[in-house]
Amino acid sequence: MTGNAFDLPLEQLFQMAARINKKRSFLFVSKVLGKHIPVRPHVSLLSGAALGLLYQQFRGEPLSIQIEQLLQAFEAPDSAAPIYEQMKSSKMKLAEKTLFIGFAETATALGHSMFDMFEGQASYLHTTRESIGYMASCIDFEEEHSHATTHRCYAADAALFEQAETIVLVDDEMTTGKTTINIIRDLHEKYGRKSYVVASLLDWRSEEHRERFSELEHELGISVNCLSLVNGQIEVQGAPVESTDYLVEQREQVAETTIDFLYVNHCFAGLAAAGDEVPYLLNTGRFGLTAEESLLLDQEVDRAAAYLEQHRTGGKTLCMGTGEFMYIPMRVAAKLGPQAWYQSSTRSPIHPYVHPDYAVHSAFRFASPEHTDVTNFMYNIPHGHYDEMFLFLEREVASSQLEELKGILQSLGIPRIHIVYFSCKRLEKPAAIGSYDPDDVIFLLKDLSGVALEQRTEDRETAMQTGGHYSESLPIEYQPTAEYIGLFELTLNDSAARIARAVGTVSEMILKKHGFDVVLASLARGGTPIGVLIKRYVKQMYDVNLPHYSLSIIRGKGIDENALLYMNQNHPGKAVQFIDGWTGKGAIRKVLIDACAQMKRKYGIELNDELAVLADPGYCAGTFGTREDFLIPSACLNSTVSGLISRTVLRDDLIGPNDFHGAKYYKEWEPSDLSRVFVDKISAYFDETVNDSKEEANQMEGNPSQMAITWQGMQDIARIQTDFGITDVNFIKPGVGETTRVLLRRVPWKILVDRLDNPNLKHILLLAQDRGVPVEEYKDMTYSCCGIIKALKGETE
Repeated sequence: MTGNAFDLPLEQLFQMAARINKKRSFLFVSKVLGKHIPVRPHVSLLSGAALGLLYQQFRGEPLSIQIEQLLQAFEAPDSAAPIYEQMKSSKMKLAEKTLFIGFAETATALGHSMFDMFEGQASYLHTTRESIGYMASCIDFEEEHSHATTHRCYAADAALFEQAETIVLVDDEMTTGKTTINIIRDLHEKYGRKSYVVASLLDWRSEEHRERFSELEHELGISVNCLSLVNGQIEVQGAPVESTDYLVEQREQVAETTIDFLYVNHCFAGLAAAGDEVPYLLNTGRFGLTAEESLLLDQEVDRAAAYLEQHRTGGKTLCMGTGEFMYIPMRVAAKLGPQAWYQSSTRSPIHPYVHPDYAVHSAFRFASPEHTDVTNFMYNIPHGHYDEMFLFLEREVASSQLEELKGILQSLGIPRIHIVYFSCKRLEKPAAIGSYDPDDVIFLLKDLSGVALEQRTEDRETAMQTGGHYSESLPIEYQPTAEYIGLFELTLNDSAARIARAVGTVSEMILKKHGFDVVLASLARGGTPIGVLIKRYVKQMYDVNLPHYSLSIIRGKGIDENALLYMNQNHPGKAVQFIDGWTGKGAIRKVLIDACAQMKRKYGIELNDELAVLADPGYCAGTFGTREDFLIPSACLNSTVSGLISRTVLRDDLIGPNDFHGAKYYKEWEPSDLSRVFVDKISAYFDETVNDSKEEANQMEGNPSQMAITWQGMQDIARIQTDFGITDVNFIKPGVGETTRVLLRRVPWKILVDRLDNPNLKHILLLAQDRGVPVEEYKDMTYSCCGIIKALKGETE
């Protein structure tokens, strides 16, 4: 050792290991970088800060902290956090335009944390092993001894290079300096820069290699100054290890290990991607970053850490960056408290050997999730050592690409593991389906029109009652008789003004709660016509065109997450109002509550689980037009009043991980389509009913008890279940709308009505007669009627 700038003890900086690489047989394994050895994240951040102090000292400028404080942080890692925060809050000023370049993969975080100690004319870029087809690399150079030799630089703004007065190249260590010479040659050839500084933790160049830097200076007419915390010379003996065959990963399966997925993409800006590529993050440094832009990254990190903190279960936590994606995970880990440790996966293969003076005790080999043809490694994770783990991936990948890594994770003896995605797929606008005007609604559904999905009602019922799910097939759509269509038209004529008034009331309530900064999300397909009417009401009365989407929600399976992600992608930060036609038992309302909680847990997307409905006879929605159980004509028909869209379908062989839930578009029924007739008829009454609607909305706002959610209808359900000996509550479908669906789609046992002369039940009685279903009076119901499904497995139900 010939120099130690800050008198740092070597044992605090590195240990040695055998590298599996015939070009270089050894490795200085850093104890501060956070790569192969777990470290306190603030210590790793301070390793870059130490290089910042060294550069400031070289420039003859005052330091932001005392060197003794830095030594204390390395010697007592518990003290590192306040020292790092002190440096962050009192950054050193750069007046000349200075570009810091960190070398991939090991020094991406080192270079970033060095750059982040400066304000003013500082900017940062790290080299990358990524090959990004839709971007041009500004410079390319080789790291000849590396396992992956080619470096690229993708600066979003080439002015970073063109305007830089000084370029600071940052690496963890220099052994020969060939990599540095290669990049300087490329930079000089393309941009003609004259002033270079090379900053590294360790500098082991021989006199011969140092002389090559002097020769480069004279050849190109440039200055190259090399700074390092420690410098000296090394002598190597022995032959290199060239095979990884002996690597034996721990494969002990731990049954109690749970792996889940979390998304923090809502916290970070992304770079525009091409086609269906998952975007890279904007502010990693891969595409360039100014000192001013780094302040935005600070905010992004704070938001992500606050979100992930909610998922902490406490105890010793390992935060694992991946490959080049080191700095942001390191910053997030630093926010997760004193029991968080940080390290990163790597491409570098190292021989494991258990000895106190040897750096790598255990090794885990796996295919990189982002590039399955690339082998990655994780090191030094003792079995059962951690209570929890966060594995950070910059970009979302297909689940199949994670299989090998997940197998490794399961073997670590860590009870709870979170795989965290910082950027997820961008969902494309779906192909237009449905017979509504596109300005009325966009269906977030995959078109399955070419798939044979229909089954006889009896066959579907048998399948559902023997373990199948209703979303795996479709009923053969009921073809209404001329008499039934006549009833629909008569009912529509009689109730259009009444429905228009209720539409206006629920619309006004939505606007009172959210204003105009809201996205309408109707639940396909029963909620779709009501969503169209609410959108039209707001447009007609206020000349505001609210976005309206229709998406799938399925009892027992949940809501279409991709549809919600698409809405959030296109309307970030906007409130979402879910809309349905009516309530029955409130089953969908409960599914919606669970789905919104899941979106918050998994993606960090905050959604209001309030459901707005036209009619709420079940008292399970807080935003409604009426609580009277009357016939909404759209419940009389199936697809021919819902945009010619079938019920929604969710089946693994049809719906992939990037797809919306599916549905069929019955174009062949266009001559019978009444979808636009229905909404046009009701919309025509808005001008007449608007004052009544506003008055009712004002009354409800002034008397919140009128909107209380009491689940009153469930008391009726419990009584019916007892009186008729029904073991499965799902066989009971209360309310006019649900009873209509039972008669159209299911195998009914009987229909209960509050009274046989109820004028709201004409179509129910007609349908029951048409299908030979008995009708029975059942007094004192909250609902006008109730349909009971026949149990096909026995005779009691």
